[in-house]
Amino acid sequence: MRFNLRFVNRFAELRCKISIKIYMMQINFLKFLKKISFFFLIISQVIDSQAQSELFKKADILFSQKNYNEAIKIYTRLLNVSPNNNSKIYLKLSAAYENKGDIPQCLYYLNLYYLKQPNDAVFSKMANLAEQNNYKGYEKNDLNFIVLLYRQYFPFILLGVMILGVYIFSILIYKRIKKQYTPTRHKFIFFIYLIILFVIINIPNNYRAIIIKNNNVYLRDYPSAASQIAGQINEGHRLNVVTSDDIWYQVFWDDKFCYVKDSDVWVIK
Repeated sequence: MRFNLRFVNRFAELRCKISIKIYMMQINFLKFLKKISFFFLIISQVIDSQAQSELFKKADILFSQKNYNEAIKIYTRLLNVSPNNNSKIYLKLSAAYENKGDIPQCLYYLNLYYLKQPNDAVFSKMANLAEQNNYKGYEKNDLNFIVLLYRQYFPFILLGVMILGVYIFSILIYKRIKKQYTPTRHKFIFFIYLIILFVIINIPNNYRAIIIKNNNVYLRDYPSAASQIAGQINEGHRLNVVTSDDIWYQVFWDDKFCYVKDSDVWVIK
């Protein structure tokens, strides 16, 4: 009986050691797989980066040879595989379409670039092209100027507003700790500040504009193809979006609100 018990204990101990060794082997194997996967990931990224660089060079050569159609095909292809270089590709595409004489498409890509890299030169370029082709929505008016300043200095505006908020919040906390009276208007001001901060943070994400991409586009009174025609608009004009309703965008045109179908526009966002 003792021999059997000793044998069972030895067997259980041996099985436990084997299980631990198998478990450690599995852990080591998984670590090895992670290292191999990471290695191949780095290699694939390097190869992919080299391939993209070669495509850029090929597109640039085609562009310099004035083969704009083929260059556009490659630049457009790169947009899907090279998100980090979008700004550069937008400029290339805008230049290619401008040389082709397709100003609406040129303005579309300039607008996309402008959203990522807002600056006076691009703003002026769009305004000049639009003026030469009688397109509306790009004028150097007060609203567009404010939008330009907002986009250029958004990080500084946000930082300034947040510093102000921290200062106000610190005063409120200090008064609470010292058990000092805090007027209701001060709490109300802080509440208004929070609303303003929320709006400032979300404006860039919610801002949208559209460019008409077809000629003789109907503007509707309501978001329906069966609604009354409110007007007609041609390609190239830029409009700010008020709201969207399924496949319709509400815009402000000729001093009235109306709707345009999404298939007739390029969305800038």
